[in-house]
Order: sequence, then C-alpha cells, then structure tokens
Amino acid sequence: MTISNKMPNQILLDNWTLQEISHLNQLGLSTQSSDKIVIDKMADTHHFEKLTHGFVQLYSLFSFLQNIVLRETIITDAKFAYVWKDCKSLLQLESYGLIKIHAFQEEKFLEVRKAIVEQLCITSSIRKIQRLNEEEWETNEALIDKFMSAIIWGGAGMLARGHVYETFYLPHPLRGYAFQQSPIAKRDAFTETLSFISSNQTKLLYFDCSTSSAIKARFSLPPLISQIIEESNNFDDLFSVALQLRERYSDLRLWLKTFQESLDTENSKGISKHIKTLQSVQKYIEDKYSPDKYGKLDLSFDFLSLSPSISVGAPINKLINRVGIRSTINDLILTNTGYSSIKKLLKLLDEEHSELGKKVYDEVIQNFSS
Repeated sequence: MTISNKMPNQILLDNWTLQEISHLNQLGLSTQSSDKIVIDKMADTHHFEKLTHGFVQLYSLFSFLQNIVLRETIITDAKFAYVWKDCKSLLQLESYGLIKIHAFQEEKFLEVRKAIVEQLCITSSIRKIQRLNEEEWETNEALIDKFMSAIIWGGAGMLARGHVYETFYLPHPLRGYAFQQSPIAKRDAFTETLSFISSNQTKLLYFDCSTSSAIKARFSLPPLISQIIEESNNFDDLFSVALQLRERYSDLRLWLKTFQESLDTENSKGISKHIKTLQSVQKYIEDKYSPDKYGKLDLSFDFLSLSPSISVGAPINKLINRVGIRSTINDLILTNTGYSSIKKLLKLLDEEHSELGKKVYDEVIQNFSS
C-alpha cells in the first residue's frame, strides 16, 4: 500500500493498540496492571501511577471504534501487524479496506525520529533512561528499560512516520500520556471536533443537574461509543455496529474530511467556514438550554481561540441547527452520559458483577469525567 499525502482524515495507528483489542476480544479483560507515566516538569522528573490494564484495553477499544466510524482509512505499520492478525473482527475490517497495512521505509524517518526523541525527553530523568537504552542497544542489542523504550523510542518512531508521511498519528493510550506535554503532532480535525463535542457535552451535563449529583453527571462517555454499545448484543457486534454507524454518519465524516483539507492546505476561508459551523452549534445549545433555566452557560473551547459569539440571528440559527451537519453534531452533544453503556459492555465481557469489572468501571468513570 502507498500512503497518499492527498488523503485527508486518514490516521496512523499503533499495532500495539490493535493488539490490545485482539487480546480483549479473545481473552477478555486483563487482570494485569499498567503504568501510567506522570511528568513533573517543574521538578524535572517523572513517576508512574498504576492503572488496571483492563481500562487500557477499553480505552484502546473506544478510540478505535470512533475511528472506524469517522476516519477514511486507518493505517498500521507492516513490521508489527502480526500482533493482531489472529483477531477475526480486525481481519474483516482489513478486508473491507478500512485497516491498511503499509511497509514504511525506515531510512526516511530516522533523522526525524532523533529530533522527536529529544522533544519527548522533557525531563532529565527520562533523558537519562533513553540514553542508557540507546547505549545498551548499540553495545548488546538489548534494553535497560523496555517499557520506557516502547513509550519514548517506539513512540518517537511512530510520530516520525506520521511526520514524514503527513498523516496524523494516534498513539497507544500509554504512549499518549507521555505525549500530552509534547504537542508535536499535526493538526487533526477529527480529534479537535470530538474534543469540542465532549467538552460541551460535559458542560451541559454539569448544568443539567442540581445539588451534589451534578458532580457525578460530569462523567461523559464519547457519544459514538454509547451508541455502538447500546446497539450491540455481543462483543463482535461492536465492530459491525461501528460499520453501520459509519454509513449513518457519512455526512460528518465528509465534513471532517473537508475540514482537514482546509487545515492541511492552510485555507483560511475553509477553516473559517468550518469554525462558523461549530460556533453555530454552540450558540444553538446555549440559547436552547442555558438562559432561562440556568443562567449563562459558557460553551467556549480552545479551538483557534473560538468564541461562542456569532452573528447569525437566533431564529435563523435555531432553524439551521435542525438539519444537516449541525443537527448531527447537536445530537452527539445531547447523547446520554454512558453509565448504562459501560455496565452493558462489562456484561458483554462477562465481568458485570466481578471485582475486576468493578475496578475497570471505576477507572472508566474517573478517566472520562471532568
């Protein structure tokens, strides 16, 4: 396969992420734990927090399912694709052309990877581990710290691939934690639009409850995930339902494609057009759900310094938000929070009443709350 630099809204995904999904599908929730890296730039150090690996598996699953629905294609590196090749559901998606395996030419991104490694080593503690790993590899083709090598060295390699081939890279969750303070990926319409939907959904939920229950209501599962789970009767259904939603949300996927084209070409007119669509959605939600019942509802978000103010008149804005792409985004913002969906997913995994299921449920609630 040849990656086309002219194809917007495609994504480069870790085989590691697909491996998590394959293991979840075949073996169920993992009983192991994982290490989440926490970086303290002020203290120039880092430490680790424990996560259930079952949560990491679900995080990987959620990310992947959303990308099935709204991406044009999902690209993986041929070098490590074998780690998920025993999963029938993923193989089926490959046969449909949604997952595409590409043989990257390593010599094209080696120099870029070196530069990105430097950017990811943002504390002296991380820099020291990376240096020891590189020295040990050069001397003995072994590693001092395999986990940190996978996070930093491996992650830098994937970011370099994405940079050279001009494709947005979505990291494995454990890599993602390390990258949060090193924003070096290309702009991505999909990620920023879903962030907009999630942010405004949780803000609405906060104002839609009274007393202490408002704190609990700030949990919000990504709306596409809730829909997929609710329409599934077993684990394998998750993938077939995601394909069905792909057809249902073809308008949003096309909108994201044109938005990404504008970002990639720095087309200020096209970017402005898409931003105005989101502004219109914000204004509609604010007018419909905030003024009389709750007072001012701040729906601003950090997307190109976007403000909720808009020049479109309220009656016209109300009308246009009932049809087309605005209606689609409105409906996603107003999707239910997802408590029942998480419980249903654990039931599909036969972990509804287990101690492991309870731990994973609690971590999902904690990590998807704001």
